Amino acid sequence: MVRFLDPDDDSTENGGDRIAPVTYLPGAAREPDAPVAEPQAEPEAVEAALVRKLARRALSEAEVLAFGMDEGLDASQANAVLDRLRDLGYVDDHVLAEQLKHALYERKGQSKSVVGRAMAGRSIPRDVIDEVLDDIDSGDELSAATELAAKRASQLSGLDKQTLERRLVGFLARRGYPGNIVREAIAPLLTGRSSASASTVRFR
Repeated sequence: MVRFLDPDDDSTENGGDRIAPVTYLPGAAREPDAPVAEPQAEPEAVEAALVRKLARRALSEAEVLAFGMDEGLDASQANAVLDRLRDLGYVDDHVLAEQLKHALYERKGQSKSVVGRAMAGRSIPRDVIDEVLDDIDSGDELSAATELAAKRASQLSGLDKQTLERRLVGFLARRGYPGNIVREAIAPLLTGRSSASASTVRFR
């Protein structure tokens, strides 16, 4: 409620002018400041940045979209950039999945499940992952695990049977191989290996 004083009112102290006091009504609020518009990202600039990133490292389609949105593009703009990069052959989830399979399974010897998780971590769709890994069966994993274990055992000569077994089990388990494959893969390598107790020197 606003109350204005009568300027001719002799009751005013010292006869001077007074500014009318303003009483704010309960519940009244200040008008919010107008939001400051943030500058919009240019799709061409974002696309150029993505091309530079793709020259260094392959990206999944989901990673390209996320980068575009993080740079300030809206969903429509980010999808348009993705479509263009896909058409130019810069982005292909199937090709990326094959690259990961080669690097992780064929070169590093990691298990099918570990490779699948790595692909999922790059936001590759589940159907693409299943298609790329479909040709790896349990027999292939056993062969890969056996080969890995044999190479590792050749570097661990001189160990007794129990120690060698423990080392090989841990080595294959860290690569994601299940227990049944691990046991079958290392069994031939333990045959004929002396146990710790057998190699102990006894004094009478």
